Amino acid sequence: MKEMTLMNAIKDNKLLSIFSFSFIAIFIFLGIWQLERADQKTVLMEEFQTKQTQEPEPLSQSSLEWSRVYVEGFYDPTRQILIDNQIDKSKAGYKIFTPFYLNERKLIMIDRGWIPQGITRNDLPDIAFISPKIRVVGTLIVPEVGVVAGDELITNLWPKVSQTKSLKTISSGFSEEIYSKVLVLDPNSKFSVKYIPTEPFAITPIKHYGYAVQWFAMSIVLLGMFLYALRRES
Repeated sequence: MKEMTLMNAIKDNKLLSIFSFSFIAIFIFLGIWQLERADQKTVLMEEFQTKQTQEPEPLSQSSLEWSRVYVEGFYDPTRQILIDNQIDKSKAGYKIFTPFYLNERKLIMIDRGWIPQGITRNDLPDIAFISPKIRVVGTLIVPEVGVVAGDELITNLWPKVSQTKSLKTISSGFSEEIYSKVLVLDPNSKFSVKYIPTEPFAITPIKHYGYAVQWFAMSIVLLGMFLYALRRES
């Protein structure tokens, strides 16, 4: 009898029922999608951790993101890039991108780590050094560009200050070809500054599980509100 009463209430409130069931289905779908994303990233995280334990290989055009590789040659300390708006433990600073010669016509950007911002925005840190021939070991990444706005994405004078990690923007100051990935220098390497651990994803699997719980909770709340509304109508 109660089931018949509920069915009648649903039929009598078609618009409310369509709206409620549609969004409940969407919330459940989004929850399942977040669980799938969490599972995918868990697998990728395991692959990333495996690559980090492997011996570095020589850099090549076939080197994949997150691979540990090495290059041999010279830094160009005269043309460094300070990546602005890099936060470490609530403190503002920069990531240092230093070009490294792969050959006479090609460079790769080396992420040498994080350095704090000066007292004022005009007080740029001293990042000069003299580079001998050296072997550099690190992890290849494709830098996240993010959303940036403004007319001046990169300054004119060296060291340049860039609002983006975009290699397309950074390469505007170079005549040489820039390698398509950035090499994050291993911690405690020569000429490294403060190392910020490399994370393969901004959103971790745990966060995806949390988002899934939120979507499922919203579907349950909406179902409860729908049933409460039907009870009031009846």
